[in-house]
Amino acid sequence: MYTEILNKIKEYDDIAIFRHQRPDGDAMFSALALAQFINDNFPDKTVKVGGEDKFDLVSRNDDLSLAYIKRSLAIVLDTSTSERIDDERALKAKQLIKIDHHPINDDYGIINLVDAKASACSEVLAAMFLSKDFKGLDLSAKVCEYLYCGIISDTINFRTTNVTAETLSIASKLVKRGDLKIAELVEYIMDKDIEAYVRSTKIRNLLKIKSKFGYIILKETDLKKLNISQAEAKTNIDEIGKIKDLQIWSIAIENEGLFDVSVRSKRGHTINTVCSQYGGGGHKNAAAAKKLSRNDLKKMYKTLEKMSENEEI
Repeated sequence: MYTEILNKIKEYDDIAIFRHQRPDGDAMFSALALAQFINDNFPDKTVKVGGEDKFDLVSRNDDLSLAYIKRSLAIVLDTSTSERIDDERALKAKQLIKIDHHPINDDYGIINLVDAKASACSEVLAAMFLSKDFKGLDLSAKVCEYLYCGIISDTINFRTTNVTAETLSIASKLVKRGDLKIAELVEYIMDKDIEAYVRSTKIRNLLKIKSKFGYIILKETDLKKLNISQAEAKTNIDEIGKIKDLQIWSIAIENEGLFDVSVRSKRGHTINTVCSQYGGGGHKNAAAAKKLSRNDLKKMYKTLEKMSENEEI
């Protein structure tokens, strides 16, 4: 499959890279890494990164005309379903490739490279770039840096349950190939400025705990009062996970009267099955659902509360 993807990249003069709505670090850094890799190795090609939403830490949102998209090869990263692509015009591309690490439930590309065991889409890309199929192509220090940042962003610096020996092996190879300064990159990804820290503290104070389930519900009025974006608010779910006594935790963010919900859990608690009941999905220990009514949110949280009381699900 790696060779098929490389041949498609070679075939097209125009390439458009997309990621999911409200991109997180993995989505953004994997897009930057792929764009940089193609530019490094095929300088005569035009590569543009599409998408409407911005990522707070670093963003690239190029101006893509519909005419450009229609003649291009679209490569969509870190996006499990076509409905989540951060530009629906991506589906109008001449051909489309999907590269992802979420459980498969929508094969919307002509090529679908999906490794659900990988910790991040950046890990999937790194494995491809480091493979024998890509031997002889340049893997620059900048590409290594982007990929490493994507991995530590999605794994919270290797703390999530989907980190494997392969994750660490690939990360080690990126560090060596790119001569990366690990401490500086971790500081860049993980540290917050004082204003963000204060906002996070206020959000943590809204935490409610029932049994071994913790949750925060942020209404639109809360977001305005805190002067915080939905994307930044969502990142605080990682802070809740540091509480030792919790087995499952969640943040629900109101958007036009409905709630977008992110859920995380420790090993032994499979939560994507719960999210799938509400039109969502994801990994066993990291999942989400969108546009839930208040009543549905209440039902979901009751289910998660009961689940948190059990050792294994």
